[in-house]
Amino acid sequence: MLRTWLEGYSVGKREWPLATRLRTIGCLVEECMSEGSFALDLTADGVHFAEWQTVVQDDDLELVSINLANDHSLVATFACERLQADVVFTFSDVRAFRVVDEGGLLQLWAASKSNPRPAQTTFCVRGHQWQSESPLAWLHGTDKPYFSYMIATDWDCLEVVAFDPPEVGVKAKP
Repeated sequence: MLRTWLEGYSVGKREWPLATRLRTIGCLVEECMSEGSFALDLTADGVHFAEWQTVVQDDDLELVSINLANDHSLVATFACERLQADVVFTFSDVRAFRVVDEGGLLQLWAASKSNPRPAQTTFCVRGHQWQSESPLAWLHGTDKPYFSYMIATDWDCLEVVAFDPPEVGVKAKP
């Protein structure tokens, strides 16, 4: 696998530049491998949050639907009370996603007490349990090194690993 990365690895339609491949391999060697066992802690001190600005970054949303297509695109629709509209997030080239209730993210909520997340609803995150459980999704995942995109609601939270941030559109309710 390392030889493939160094010689020129492409994921989907994207060719990874050599510098990116070397940085990824360096991270794997330095941070992820330990005496033949695979252990993943992508950050030196645990969970990190990053800003992901959207029109609803601090709004209360409600998950309406999620659709995953054969081309690895994911469309998630959320109702927004403030806008009186649906907000549609369209991710392309999704590597992994999960929907969990807020209780399934206790590690993130505890981490945000000491290291506040940049917004209530939409933000990026890395260094959490899911990365340890599913490390390959992040190796082939995102332009923001090892971050996933999170849409948090009072009930259901959507976390997506994708190359690029989604297109976000507001669709008026009929």
